[in-house]
Amino acid sequence: MGVLCSLKSKSERALRLTSLMNDHWFLEDLIEHISSTFGPELLFIMMDIYIHLLLCLYIFIWENIVRKINVNNFMYANICIHICIVAANLIYLCYRCNATVKESRRIMFEMHHLRDVLYDDPICQAILKVFTLRVNSREVHITVLKLFNINLPLLCGSAGLMFTYFLVLVQFQIDGYKHASKELNISKIVKCEKWPCLSKD
Repeated sequence: MGVLCSLKSKSERALRLTSLMNDHWFLEDLIEHISSTFGPELLFIMMDIYIHLLLCLYIFIWENIVRKINVNNFMYANICIHICIVAANLIYLCYRCNATVKESRRIMFEMHHLRDVLYDDPICQAILKVFTLRVNSREVHITVLKLFNINLPLLCGSAGLMFTYFLVLVQFQIDGYKHASKELNISKIVKCEKWPCLSKD
């Protein structure tokens, strides 16, 4: 869009601006089409990333901190690398989707600049008004089946979600430990004189 300011011919400038407007509209259609087409795949990818992260963090924290089992260095490094790879996949996916949406919104600033520069060209001013209306009429988002948007704020929500499910898993594990220890304390060793040994209730 910066090249348009240096063009001398008003007709060529209007033609290029119209072409840019149509290309931008086509790209927004393409982003929406990608979101709707690959929505189920994106949902499965996000669920797979969440489950991997949740289970790896759960195993790592439960075994090392809660149960205090000494894990050898190879296993420790393997879990850490796996957590880093899965977290990097989530961060990269959110970053790329956020960058696409951000680039789409940046066009507004370019149009405001063009309107100020091309104040003496009524044809370009009219095209820019239509362009602005088109951009404002729709918001570009990369969504997962229209359930949630994939962007950088999703990372904070994902961290909170995984922390919540982690606490639920720990609570279930602690309840299971309490239940198992009660059963061990209550059970008595019964002397068996004849096979099969049957406990008296």
